[in-house]
Amino acid sequence: MYLKSCLLIATCGLGILATASIGFSCLFTRWYGQPKRSLPQALPADFDLPFEAVSFTSHSRTIEGWFIPPAGSPVKWPTIIVVHGWSFNKSSMLPVAKYLHRAGFGVLAFDARGHGSSCSDGPITILKFAEDIISAVQYLEGRHDVDISRLGVVGHSMGGASGILAASMDPRIRALVSTSAFADPVSLTRRYMKRYHIPPQLFLWCVSRCIEGWLGSSMEKVAPYRRISDVHAPVLLIHGDSDRFIPPSDMEAILHEANDQTVKSWLAAGRRHTDVILDPEFGPRIISFLQQHLAPGKLEAPENNRSEAQELQS
Repeated sequence: MYLKSCLLIATCGLGILATASIGFSCLFTRWYGQPKRSLPQALPADFDLPFEAVSFTSHSRTIEGWFIPPAGSPVKWPTIIVVHGWSFNKSSMLPVAKYLHRAGFGVLAFDARGHGSSCSDGPITILKFAEDIISAVQYLEGRHDVDISRLGVVGHSMGGASGILAASMDPRIRALVSTSAFADPVSLTRRYMKRYHIPPQLFLWCVSRCIEGWLGSSMEKVAPYRRISDVHAPVLLIHGDSDRFIPPSDMEAILHEANDQTVKSWLAAGRRHTDVILDPEFGPRIISFLQQHLAPGKLEAPENNRSEAQELQS
């Protein structure tokens, strides 16, 4: 009788512990998947950039953006989509937009879902970021002043990671610059939990299952280091060698799986996670890369086939 009582108590205790663990994991995941919204603190005009306020839809949600035309360019412009990081907004990419504008590129900057002035859409994931990039491509394809055969993406942090995912799904993206990107969302989540003194060995499995429920697939399937081999466009990976949030080893993990012929890298000395785009070499490097790969007459129009991006949009 005593033994049965002990077993019953132990079973109840384990049940309570498991329930508490699942409940905490769900709460943490929901918090983890909600970026801190901040509205743009600057306009392109503050950087002496002409602009047009634009909007488009991504999975039935309104996305707010700016289209910045280059000065003195031909009727159809080579255009770059610039993508901000987690909990930032389109104004954080204006220094990059200025480099691109001066070099003769059109620029589309937008707020991803759940960020800036764009609509919310529940928990935000790398896949939703990538879907927003693809929706931006779709929007640009409908503009008469954009040369869709010379379309690139420059993304930072989450924007850089999702840029890899988007480029692996949509062949209309003809060149990609990815800065400070993480390699694997599972490892990123583990590091984030450790940062807040949450033991991953107790909660990571449940948290991962919750995230995969949002994704509708495994986290491994959307990991940039897994998707880089599916990107056929030229890629420039950039990382700060003093990045403490996403270490340079993440760039090495992506490079390890990449095609040496199409993926190049630059490790910026003394730069951390956010300030890498402010390095004096950053602008000249990305402009040289984009001009090389998006030069007039260099590219053929993307094939008119039903890509994975179109499958996602349908």
